[in-house]
Amino acid sequence: MSQKNVDARLIGIVGKAHGIRGEVNVMLLTDYPDSITKGSSLYMDEDCSRKLIVEKIVLRIKKGRESAIIKFEGINTRELSDGMRGQELFRCQQDCPVLDDGQYWIDDLEGCGAYFEGVSLGIVEKVEEIPSNQNLLIALADKSLKISGNYGGRLCIPLIDDYIENIDIENKKIILKKLPEYI
Repeated sequence: MSQKNVDARLIGIVGKAHGIRGEVNVMLLTDYPDSITKGSSLYMDEDCSRKLIVEKIVLRIKKGRESAIIKFEGINTRELSDGMRGQELFRCQQDCPVLDDGQYWIDDLEGCGAYFEGVSLGIVEKVEEIPSNQNLLIALADKSLKISGNYGGRLCIPLIDDYIENIDIENKKIILKKLPEYI
């Protein structure tokens, strides 16, 4: 997802062309794929200067991941859509859906402190996507910490209710209920 202090959020990566009329496959990375609709503005750069308008979008699940086939205005040939392959797609912050209280963007978790039983374990380095759920990859503050599953100073915690007690994005704090038994 996107970095902090930028004007955009990464929402997907363009894959191969789909057909001959300029459509492309897009691997979606957004938490809210349904918010991308006909007429939505997406950008080919984090500065939001290379604008694309969604002409048509078909959402689908492919190999356990959300993806879409998107047709952009002005991209009408396979050659033009082939040239987009590998391109990151962004959405400007002001075009992002407004979140309700208690909701957050997954990339907002990066940089949050992780705490268990009042003790700081470390900082969330990244959120890992796997087919069954997402995992917090925590860089341990004390690499010598005697925690089962401490692999090279990192700890992997499933981002599910069984393990997460509270997420406070404003204060950059994640409180864990328990540590995974299998680690």
